[in-house]
Formats: sequence, C-alpha cells, structure tokens
Amino acid sequence: MKVLYIGCYRDGTGWARAAIDYILSMDAAGIDVVPRPIKLNDRQPELPKRILELEKKSDKGCDVCVQHVLPHMLDYNGRFKKNIVLYATETDSFKRSIWTERINQMDEAWVINQEMKTVSKNSGVNIPIKVIPHACDVSKFQRSHEKLNIPNSQGKFVFYTIGDFTRRKNLSSFIRAFHTEFDSEEPVSMIIKTHQYGVSPEGCMDQVREMCLNVKTGLKIYPTLDDYKEDLIITDFLYDEEIARLHQSCDCFIMPSYGEAWCIPAFDAMGFGNTPICTRVGGMTDFLKDGGGVLVDGRYEPVFGMVDTFKDMYTAKENWKSIDPISLQKAMRDVFNLWKTGDKKYGDMQKQGRLSAENYSYRNIGNIMRSFLEHVN
Repeated sequence: MKVLYIGCYRDGTGWARAAIDYILSMDAAGIDVVPRPIKLNDRQPELPKRILELEKKSDKGCDVCVQHVLPHMLDYNGRFKKNIVLYATETDSFKRSIWTERINQMDEAWVINQEMKTVSKNSGVNIPIKVIPHACDVSKFQRSHEKLNIPNSQGKFVFYTIGDFTRRKNLSSFIRAFHTEFDSEEPVSMIIKTHQYGVSPEGCMDQVREMCLNVKTGLKIYPTLDDYKEDLIITDFLYDEEIARLHQSCDCFIMPSYGEAWCIPAFDAMGFGNTPICTRVGGMTDFLKDGGGVLVDGRYEPVFGMVDTFKDMYTAKENWKSIDPISLQKAMRDVFNLWKTGDKKYGDMQKQGRLSAENYSYRNIGNIMRSFLEHVN
C-alpha cells in the first residue's frame, strides 16, 4: 500500500502541524507515505527531518490519495484506487457552501472528531465517513523543558491560553472571566499567547491590549484600570520548544472557543498535565472525555464576525457554541481551589490528562489509518 498525502504541511499553521503529525503517524505505522505540499502562504517553517526524507520519494505507483485540504480545493483523480478527503469544520453545518458537493465526489471522508461526523452527515455528505483523531509526538510530554522567566508569576497559579487572535477563539471571554472571578490580591496570573496572520507582532499586541482595556472598562470592578491584575501578552513567534517551555511554566489552560476541530494547544496542555478548561465542543469533547480537563457547557448561536474567511462559510446561517461565562468562572475557581488546598483531585486530573494523551501517539493513530486502508483493492 502506497499513499500520496497532499496537504498544507509547509504553511507553519496549526493545520500544517496536524498534517505533519498525520504523515508521521502513517510512517510510524509502516505505511509507505509520500507527502506533497500545497502552499497557502509564504511562510518557510522548519520541518521535521523525516518529512524532508519522505518528500524525496517518488509518487509513482501510489494506490491511495489522501487530500488534507479545504474541500473546495478537492480534485478527484481516477488513477487512484481510492480518493480520500481529510477535512475539518468548526460550526454545526456547511450546507450553504460547496463543500458537500465536492466531498461527495470522493470515495471516503476522514474527519477529526465524532461531532464532525454528525455535522457532515447532517450537511448532506453521503460517502463513508471515518474518524481519525489528531496524532501527537507524545515523547515531548516526557522530556524536561526549561521554564520561561515569566514576570510576576512566582508562587502564583498561572492561567493561560494559546491561539490565533480571531473571533472564533473568543479570547475576550477568558479575559473577562479571569478579571471577574479573581480579586487583584489573589495569587493568580494570566498569560495570552496569540498572533494574527498578516499582522506584525506589534500590531497584534496593540489590538490585544485594546481588547483587555475594553473588557476592564466594561467590568467597572475597580476605580481605575491600574487596579486590575496585569495582562501578560505574547505576540512574538515561538518555536515548538518555546511553546513547550510555556506549557511547563503555566498551570491551567483556557480555551473558550466557539468551535474547534481539535485544538492542539489544549491537547498539549493536557499532555503536560496542565488541566485544560474548554468549551464542550468539537475535538475537545473527545480527548477530555476521560477527565483530563474540564468541559464547560454553552449554547449554540448564529456565527457572527468571521469576516476574513470564505464568503460561503462561517455565516449567520450556521451556528457555533458560546461558552457560558458564569460556568467558565466557576470552573476556573474550582481548579484554582484544588491547587491551592493541595486536593488529591488536582493531581488525579493531571495524571489522567497525561494518560489520555498517550492514546494519541503516532503509532496508535497510524494504526487506525492503516486499518482503514487495508481493504483498498
């Protein structure tokens, strides 16, 4: 079995990270995989050595083509015994887009979480759909990573988030929950690691600072804005090792996103033993189901504000999940109290998170992919 894997793995994005991990999973499971890139931006990220080696292989004689692309980019090719699409979505439907038509031209669909399988069926996808969870190099969770020198964090419980500065990530809910729930004298701090495509780190920093100021102004808890706790914001690019150091410097990861296919930072936080608190949506409901973190309920509402994306996607005719702010505050308080009192439950959650992460190793996910490919004639 020889597989041609087409994806945007050279783009330096979270999507690219997922593609790299899928390719390395196939390789770890003994699948003869040949990666070929599609470029959607001009970034030139450093790639794993093994990816570069696999790229040198000839794509002649491939039996299967896996296209890990946005469905509107799909191109069915009859020379393969099977054409597979691997895609992600973060709303409750994509009926208004051309995705359903394009996906149904393929032989099989691979999606990232159980919720996405239901969304796809409800959106009219009628080809076989199989769930392939994200994979991870779980060895990084066993390695020691030097902690970052984070100002004003010594002896404090550090809440943090990592994600794009986009409407979907809903960072303002994290900022609001933190400053509402915790008094200025409590031993807690907050870190926001974010970036915005096409915007300089300085430009992104200005926008995040403005958001923080607007939230504090709207809360009206203290007489002046200086009375609130400091917001530590990082907008510079961080390499994988620096991200690992950030994880090991913090305690509790927050992701109040409206929708997630998987959320690699939340998964990695779980693997490092940093209890994630996330919206009960998408892939997070799959990898946190065994108790390695906290899922917070919300309600579905029409998508709003995603103006910098495809014209027929993320419209108000689709819904995403808005996290309940009071429940988010309570979850943050509960985890903080477990840490503060030394409750055994805190250590148990950390241990369960690390154990859960092990299930998503390259070999385990690669074996799932291999089992789905074994019946190709």
